[in-house]
Amino acid sequence: MNMGPESLDIAIKIEGDIVRARGAGRDMCRDLGLSEINQVKVATAISELARNIFHYAKTGNIALRRLGAPRAGIEIIATDKGPGIPDLKLVLSGAYKSKTGMGKGLLGARRLVDFFEVDTGPDRGTRVVLRKYAR
Repeated sequence: MNMGPESLDIAIKIEGDIVRARGAGRDMCRDLGLSEINQVKVATAISELARNIFHYAKTGNIALRRLGAPRAGIEIIATDKGPGIPDLKLVLSGAYKSKTGMGKGLLGARRLVDFFEVDTGPDRGTRVVLRKYAR
C-alpha cells in the first residue's frame, strides 16, 4: 500500500480546485484501504463541500487528515469565511432549495459519512467536519 501524506490542505479558489480536492480525498481513501464504494462516497462528500465553498463563500479550504487508532479512516475539514448558513436546521431538514441548485449538498454529504459536524454563523463563516472510517 502506497501511503501518501498524513494530511493535505487544498485551497478552494477556482472551480478546478473542486476536482483537485475530490481526487486527493479519493487517493487518500485508496491508500487507507477504504472500499471502492466508500472512496466514491468520500469523494462525493468532498465535492459537495468544495462546491458550497466555491459558490457561497468564493474561497476556503479543504483539509484532509488520516485518522489512526482507535479508528482508522479519513477526516475532512471544510472551512470558509463566507456569510455562514442562516438557517442550518432548514438546510439539514431536506426542505431547503438553494438559488444555485437543489440545496441538498450539505445534507447529502452528511448521509455519506460516519461523522458530521457543522459550525456556522453570520459573519464567521462555516466549518464542516466529516469522518469516514475504514471499518
